[in-house]
Amino acid sequence: MFVLLVLLSLTALAQTATLNAPWLLVYDPEGRPRWEIRMENLVRTKDGWEGENVHITLFFEGKPTIKVQAPRLSADPLGRRWSLSGTLSGEGQGFTFTAREAHWTDVLVLLGFSAEGENMEMSADEAHWELSGILELFSAEVKSLGWILRFPYGKYADGLLVAQGVEGEGHDLKIRAEHLELYLAEGRAKFLGVQVVRGS
Repeated sequence: MFVLLVLLSLTALAQTATLNAPWLLVYDPEGRPRWEIRMENLVRTKDGWEGENVHITLFFEGKPTIKVQAPRLSADPLGRRWSLSGTLSGEGQGFTFTAREAHWTDVLVLLGFSAEGENMEMSADEAHWELSGILELFSAEVKSLGWILRFPYGKYADGLLVAQGVEGEGHDLKIRAEHLELYLAEGRAKFLGVQVVRGS
C-alpha cells in the first residue's frame, strides 16, 4: 500500500519512486536519483508514516550533495513532505553540520543550524539548503577570516557569502555594514556602507 501511495504522489510531480522497505529512492524526470531515504524501522500512523534511525542522501543532477542522519522521520500519507527530529547531523558542500530539526518541501529547511567547513563556521536560527548548493541563512552568525559577523539574512554558494545589514567584530574593529561579500577562496571580505562603531 505504501508503494502505491508514494508512486501516485510522485507521478503527479513527474517523478518516480522505488520502495524496498525500509528504503525509498525518488528519481527526477530525467531518471536520476533525487533523494534516498534509508531507515531501520518504518510504521504507518494515522497521520502518515514514522521512521527511526534515518539516513538521507539528497542529489543534484544525479550526484549526491547532502547527507543527513536523524533519529526520527515523519512523512505525510503520500510521502511528498517529510520532517526529521532529534539531534541531526550531516555533511554537504564541504561542510559538516548539525541541526535541531529539518523539513523537506523541495528544499531542505534546517532549524537550529550549525555548520563548519574550511575557513568558516556558521550558525543560524533557520537555513534553507537547495540541492543546487545555494544555502540561505536567517538570523545568522558567521566566523571567518578573523571576523565574527551577524546578519538577519545571507546567502552562501560556491565559496561566496553575501549578506545585508551586517554587524561585525574583528581585527580590533567593531563595524556595521550595509552589504558584505565574503570570498573564502581568496581570503578577503568586502564591506559596503561601513560605519566603524569602535576601534582598538
